[in-house]
Amino acid sequence: MNYYVEVTLIENETFSPYELWARLYPQLHLALVEVKNDNNKVNIGFAFPQYRFHEDKGVGFLGTKLRLFAPSESDLKKLEIRKWLEHFEDYVHITSIREVPTEIKGYAIYKRKQVKTNAQRLARHRIKRGDIGFEEALARYSNVVTTTDLPYIEMQSLSSSDEQSKKRFKLFIEKLPAEKSENQVFSTYGLSSESAVPEF
Repeated sequence: MNYYVEVTLIENETFSPYELWARLYPQLHLALVEVKNDNNKVNIGFAFPQYRFHEDKGVGFLGTKLRLFAPSESDLKKLEIRKWLEHFEDYVHITSIREVPTEIKGYAIYKRKQVKTNAQRLARHRIKRGDIGFEEALARYSNVVTTTDLPYIEMQSLSSSDEQSKKRFKLFIEKLPAEKSENQVFSTYGLSSESAVPEF
């Protein structure tokens, strides 16, 4: 990852950072959808340089900055991020495309952390196979993790054209220390469970 663009949320009285991320991130997602390959993957990865998570306190914070990394300057030009965020120009500052500094702190992976829904829903889904009853299925799923305190962005599913069926969900983001990765493959949320981005 040799080039990046930094998006900074501007403090304002209209939206909190949490609300602003909820409005911006779907646009960022759509921008990546436009440049994805046949496997629904992109070579542009996101980093939250102010990311903080204190597991013992159950406190998480994404911060007010987002870096979009790419192997080449042309990848970021193709993304046209200013076009996708033009409705938010009063709320964000977007830098020009810059080279990643030669002196960096290290690398990190920013990945989506999906949590299971509640045990009853999982049990109802499981009994459709017909091989066990509801009580047994409920017992199997009673200890499934259904929540996390990781920082998240409130999203709305864009996969349905029906306004009523558009579900809201939490895009939980987990940060892990990592080594430099040769393979740069990210989802259309700019996240990856295997590809690292530079930290500085």
